Amino acid sequence: MDIVIIGAGNVAHCFGHLLKLHGHQILQVISRNKEHAVELAELLHASATDDLLDINMEADIYILAVSDAAIQELNSELRLGKRIVVHTAGAVPLEAIKKISTNTGVIYPLQSIRKEVKNFPPIPLMLEAATDEAMRRMQAVAQSIGSRIEVMDSHQRLQLHLAAVLCNNFTNHLIARSKDYCEKAGLDFTLLQPIIKETFDRLDKYPAESVQTGPALRNDEITMDRHRALLQDNEYLQLIYQVLSDSIYHFHRS
Repeated sequence: MDIVIIGAGNVAHCFGHLLKLHGHQILQVISRNKEHAVELAELLHASATDDLLDINMEADIYILAVSDAAIQELNSELRLGKRIVVHTAGAVPLEAIKKISTNTGVIYPLQSIRKEVKNFPPIPLMLEAATDEAMRRMQAVAQSIGSRIEVMDSHQRLQLHLAAVLCNNFTNHLIARSKDYCEKAGLDFTLLQPIIKETFDRLDKYPAESVQTGPALRNDEITMDRHRALLQDNEYLQLIYQVLSDSIYHFHRS
């Protein structure tokens, strides 16, 4: 399948490499940053441009792998008639690109993707389409790069995006805050790496709620008071500690 990718960030790199690997032809990469467009295009043996007016009109599908804000801009600027156009955002509704084409869709990768990674992890793909034709074309693309494919509407996709933020973005931030706390306290953060690994490894075997531990679960106020005292000069971390402790306590008693 012949494909044009608009965007040159993490998702554009991931999709571009996987699509090319599975036999699709990337005709063109378009990015407002010409240097980034050229960099990705050279890797994919495609042409590059920073001008939407130079877009190749012969592709089978156009993938908008751009930021949420850029999707809105493209909806105002780009017109592709009946050509199949899809965006890749989790929190942006399908109708956000309805001015670009009458054949629109969404291919949302439910994964944390970094272009620096050499071997991309399994990527579940969430699909939504405005027409049957768009869905058929998207499924042909998705089946070649996705580890699992689900069809859902914009509201369901937004809910799933929220769940991903809770379990991925927030968890990563907690680890970053823990590392920062250790460094300021003169502690070796690497001592925590085995317990971090165990936390995620056991989720392959057990539901998260069944393996919860810690003072909040036990309602151990003595230990929690000692922890809160240590955080008296760290307003945000103290707030995080209290909110999560309350959530753990009430979740396991509901």
